[in-house]
Amino acid sequence: MIRRILFYFNKGKDSAAEAVRGCAQLCRAHGFETCFFREDEAWLEAHAPGIAQDSVLLERPVPGETDLILVFGGDGTVLRALDSYVCCNIPMLGVNLGRMGFLLETQPQEMDRALDLLRTGRYRIERRMMLRVEGECGGKHILSYATNEVSVSRGLSQRMIALDAFVGDMLVDHYIADGLVLSSPTGSTAYSLSAGGPIVSPDVHCFVLSPICPHSLTSRPIVLSASERVRLRIHMKEMREGIRLSVDGQAVCEMRNHEEISIIRSPHDALLIRFDEQRNYFSLLKDKLSQWSL
Repeated sequence: MIRRILFYFNKGKDSAAEAVRGCAQLCRAHGFETCFFREDEAWLEAHAPGIAQDSVLLERPVPGETDLILVFGGDGTVLRALDSYVCCNIPMLGVNLGRMGFLLETQPQEMDRALDLLRTGRYRIERRMMLRVEGECGGKHILSYATNEVSVSRGLSQRMIALDAFVGDMLVDHYIADGLVLSSPTGSTAYSLSAGGPIVSPDVHCFVLSPICPHSLTSRPIVLSASERVRLRIHMKEMREGIRLSVDGQAVCEMRNHEEISIIRSPHDALLIRFDEQRNYFSLLKDKLSQWSL
């Protein structure tokens, strides 16, 4: 049962303050306890005075004490929330303040109904597989989670880079390209799609390995089992600066020659609140992708 709701929001959205203020008031009217991140206290005081005073302030989500994370923003905001807090195994409900909204379930004007559905238990939790990324990058050990994809690209360099891709200990290919993208099914409609990869239904557990502008007609996207361990290694004859590792579109660091990262399926799935049992992924896909031409 959901009793305590934690707010996570994109402070850069013009409508964030109004949406957070209105939703916090509705939460209390429906009998939910509201929580905010302590680091957001000053912003709330400036943009939504009084809202934080009757709420619990947390350093981070506490499993077993936080029942739901309410995410206000666009898909990018949901990605950041998942990448940071998927290990907490707390369901998230996305409130769309953006445009595309693949991962978002409701709108600010629909929150009264959404909270009523939450209070009465008329919702389901959709699980989405995520990626766990670990390895050496820029001489440092990194560990991160990705909802959409992991990419290694030429960054600011004007020339192609050379990478080796392994499945387990087996070499898949030596790529000369602008980079490689390894995506989850959720990420198959993001960077991977732009790189020529296939669209994959979110309930199919797999990885999609897609080269970015490869210098070979034989280099094509490959669908791999999600039970495999995939390794991407820089393999340059003459190393250049600027080769970039990115996780869900956010630059992590610049990689050095012979450094590699390892990607496996995360032991933690994204948990997304859904209300409509008849939600059709393919009709949503058609609707959202058509917006790219606008």
